[in-house]
Amino acid sequence: MKKFVAKIWNSPSARNVGKLLSANIIAQAIGLLIYPVLTRMYTPEDFGLLNLFLSIGAIICLLSTSEYQSAILLPKEEKEAIGLSKVALSLLGLWLLIVVLSLPFSHHISQLFDAPALASYYWLLVPFVAAMGVWTIFNAWLMRRRDFGSIGVFQLSQSGVGVLTKLVFGCVGWLRCGLILSSVLAPFVALIASIFRRYNTFRELWQPYAGSLQELARRYRRFPLYSMPRALVNTLSGNLPALLLTPYFGLGQLGFFAMAMTLAFRPITMITSAMYQVFFERVAQKVRDGQSVLGTLSKRWAQMAIIVIPTMTLLSIIMPWLVRFLLGAGWEQTSTLIRYMIPWITCVLMISPLGFVGDVFGKQKFFLLVEIIYLVFRVVAMAIGIWMNNFEWAIILLSVAGTIVLSFQLICYIVILNRYESTRLAQTGEKS
Repeated sequence: MKKFVAKIWNSPSARNVGKLLSANIIAQAIGLLIYPVLTRMYTPEDFGLLNLFLSIGAIICLLSTSEYQSAILLPKEEKEAIGLSKVALSLLGLWLLIVVLSLPFSHHISQLFDAPALASYYWLLVPFVAAMGVWTIFNAWLMRRRDFGSIGVFQLSQSGVGVLTKLVFGCVGWLRCGLILSSVLAPFVALIASIFRRYNTFRELWQPYAGSLQELARRYRRFPLYSMPRALVNTLSGNLPALLLTPYFGLGQLGFFAMAMTLAFRPITMITSAMYQVFFERVAQKVRDGQSVLGTLSKRWAQMAIIVIPTMTLLSIIMPWLVRFLLGAGWEQTSTLIRYMIPWITCVLMISPLGFVGDVFGKQKFFLLVEIIYLVFRVVAMAIGIWMNNFEWAIILLSVAGTIVLSFQLICYIVILNRYESTRLAQTGEKS
């Protein structure tokens, strides 16, 4: 066992993942300690409104760069990567203008979700999208530089500032406003900290690009044509409960679900995001050099399965006690919803780190189709729950849909990687 652990720790991938995870583990630990206080300050309706705001913001943030930031890792020439960052920044500016122009219609937008309180905070989408959009582009640049420590600084700063401001605003009585305002301040402060820490690296994004940005955008058009719609469908699927269920079941039920997603998926998202970024950079580099990737990925995936499956089983057993301890009285439904989602959560943890396979091997169109099918499954699942007038059944069917589609994606990843290895070996044989 000691050799097994040492072998994992000494690998470059594990060290890079560790850099990203170490800061996040501290932030998540602080968050879990603060949640017993937050849930006694804020109501489920407050968390429901926050979830609705963040769902809308997440969709706009994704559209704002059209996934051109994902292409920054791929060019061999540095100047092309700089040009792609300029393309993404230009699109971000355009989308910020669109959000500003939508502000006069905030009351009409809030009425669509039967959440009048949203209108008072809709304007905060402007700074939220600006901060998250710039960070998305800078994050890709840091990945290209393998500066995973700076990415960790952002994640730690964002989580820490978010928790601290939620606590302060709750103490002074800024309830619904406090939750949303803290979610806007956190990425802004984290972005400033990251830029200050790596100012010279950030300046590289502003170097002049001699070529045509339009030509460069056309050359990498597969990202806005396929990767962006795929990511949009994926993001829309993830935020569908807030967008679709709120008008039928109210902000209170959404608040329970939002808390379940926070406790279950926030730590998992931190883990999968770190692994995704490290594996993406590493595999993209190996593919550019014509090296094997399947063996390394298979080994890491098997090691992860040894840890994940027993952990998820234990969590499903202790979840009612854990939620009561963390959140206090009145939040019992959160525990029930998390237990319904355990199979789905396990699949997300095991399969999401491989999501870059479609981008690296040019299969964006196929995985866009998969994400559309996933979206349809989720809409049908929630439609059945709405038809039954049963919120819990909507979440159960969501979990079933997620488990099925993610399992299918894993099979597709394996097939694509095997084909790459076969092609690579054939080409190697021809050269020899």
